[in-house]
Amino acid sequence: MSEKKAHQEITAKLRAECKRLLETGTVHTVIGFAPGSMPGRTVPVFITNPQEVAQLTWNPFCAANLSKYLLDHHQPGGKAAIVVKGCDSRGIVRLLQDNQVLRDEVHILGIPCRGQYDHRKIPGGLEVEETEPLEQGTADVAHPELHLEKCAYCENPTPVIYDLLLDDAVAPSTDSKGRFTEITDLEAKTAQEKSTYWDDHFSRCLRCYACRNACPACTCRECVFDQFDPDWVSKRNNLTENTAFHLIRAFHVAGRCVDCGECDRVCPVQIPLRLLNRKIIKDLDELFEAPTPGTDLNVKPALGDFTPQDPDEFH
Repeated sequence: MSEKKAHQEITAKLRAECKRLLETGTVHTVIGFAPGSMPGRTVPVFITNPQEVAQLTWNPFCAANLSKYLLDHHQPGGKAAIVVKGCDSRGIVRLLQDNQVLRDEVHILGIPCRGQYDHRKIPGGLEVEETEPLEQGTADVAHPELHLEKCAYCENPTPVIYDLLLDDAVAPSTDSKGRFTEITDLEAKTAQEKSTYWDDHFSRCLRCYACRNACPACTCRECVFDQFDPDWVSKRNNLTENTAFHLIRAFHVAGRCVDCGECDRVCPVQIPLRLLNRKIIKDLDELFEAPTPGTDLNVKPALGDFTPQDPDEFH
């Protein structure tokens, strides 16, 4: 079966299941993907009427992590259904572990993922649709060179938590050698080279906070960066304040970042923020043999728990 046909079948299953969930009152809202206004783009959609499920779609452009939207969809006695990929499902686990969302408030519709496109990699002038092969002027998922960087060594292409799986499970990548290659290369730089590298990126930061707003690990009701009294971090846009913002945020989500890559994907000036978070994930793996946060609901965050066997070289 072609990838396009597989996506059409998943979309049909998704629409039928969501219609059933809404008609029976099992859920009050469906959070999913709908076609965007531009070719090759999708947007989040919130459906409460069974007659509107035809808006739902599934294709290799459903890159957004929708889990953050659950924070705004609490309704006593009701549930919200949400469509998740494997990396998104780690965000769900994070929210559950932080008690930001209750398990009986969410109905998880899992879709195994074979990779999502980075629209910035689509060849110029290409009209991107999921109707014909790339060679005929449009893009199809059979082109891994167009995938987001995070898809190259995907640990969980199949969601780690779900109520219903809408397709056959996809095996994770067996090639783990390159998982932290970029981090290792960055670690090998001198202190001055690292400073120059990050100064170049942070100097371009707009302080739009898109990275924070999309992150499922950023769940504070009042963010420290929005406070005026006390004013912990200046609102001025300059290299010093921008650096403080990104480093503080990286430490705030340390041990809780699920490596969904949303910070990278939504950054309008393409700062490689995922490198900061993956550096911490790498260190936690080496120090505590900790899995990527959100992988297992029963495994507590490495920096939120301790055992007598933890290394204590800092004493």
